[in-house]
Amino acid sequence: MQLLQYATSFLAISQLVFMALFYLVYYRRQLLGRLMALYAFCLIAYITSTLPEVDNGPRLFEFPLNMLAITSPALLWIITRYLFVDEPKIEKPIWAIIVLYIGLRGFGNITGPYTDVGFWLIYVSTQLIMLIFACHVVYTAVRGLGGDLVETRRRFRVPFAITMGSIVAIIVGSGFLNTNDLLDSLYIGSIFLLILFFNLATFRLHGDSMQLIEPAAQQSLPSLKSRVGDKDKDRPLVERIHTVMETERLYAQPGLTIGMLAANVSMQEYRLRRLINQKLHYRNFNQYLNQYRIAEAARRLQDPAETQVAISTIALDVGYASLSSFNKAFKELHGVTPSIYRSRASQ
Repeated sequence: MQLLQYATSFLAISQLVFMALFYLVYYRRQLLGRLMALYAFCLIAYITSTLPEVDNGPRLFEFPLNMLAITSPALLWIITRYLFVDEPKIEKPIWAIIVLYIGLRGFGNITGPYTDVGFWLIYVSTQLIMLIFACHVVYTAVRGLGGDLVETRRRFRVPFAITMGSIVAIIVGSGFLNTNDLLDSLYIGSIFLLILFFNLATFRLHGDSMQLIEPAAQQSLPSLKSRVGDKDKDRPLVERIHTVMETERLYAQPGLTIGMLAANVSMQEYRLRRLINQKLHYRNFNQYLNQYRIAEAARRLQDPAETQVAISTIALDVGYASLSSFNKAFKELHGVTPSIYRSRASQ
């Protein structure tokens, strides 16, 4: 059985080394490329720590491997955030949870065997945090699939969610079971197959576009006034989109999707995605809709004739399903809440 474990470990590590080298060679100048390579090394550390010689060897050698393995779920969550969220600011409470999680597991590795209280406090709680990170990775990758306008990133979401979410789930699941050589071989073999699938998908997407991964954050949002050049062959199509959005107020329709917009402008959905992304420079459809919706809301909040109209009514009129989502989108664009914006306009 140990021979099978060594074989699966070698196969998995070889794929992880390939993954790390791939991102270091092609994307070393990007933060996400370096983070992906570091994540691969964290998984290598996890696999190495399961080998009998390391698991039963000197604790001084085992500790750094365990710490790298422990870091992998939080690191994957950070990667997912910066890869798929266009405004990827991570709040201080989240950083505090990450530090607490790594600190507790590190403390547990130093102190050795747990008491009953220590087992629940240090081990079970941190395993649950790992599981939450894994679930949120999958949720983040899948949630923005429909509205993503960056085609390569859109195609990257599904293999990323399947493989990375499954790997962390395997690591968490193995922590709750009494493992043996056969189970360890199955776990490591599953990781090998998942990484192999991920590498094949990544290499294929990389061949289609040299910019497979790119930073999600932008310095500023595009303007609705931006237009393509007069000699651009796509100008009539872009003007058709603007006409439908502005004259028919299609943006005010709750739950509007890019497929619904494509049907209204009689255009293939993939072509509409490309136009809004490459000609108008929006990265996701919600960002594009928010520009129209917030522009109208701001005009109405400044209008003296509408001072008695409730902010919630304006939010619903411009297409938002809830006041909270409207307040968040408005503050992101104007830096203040709608109520403060209205009071300043009245003064």
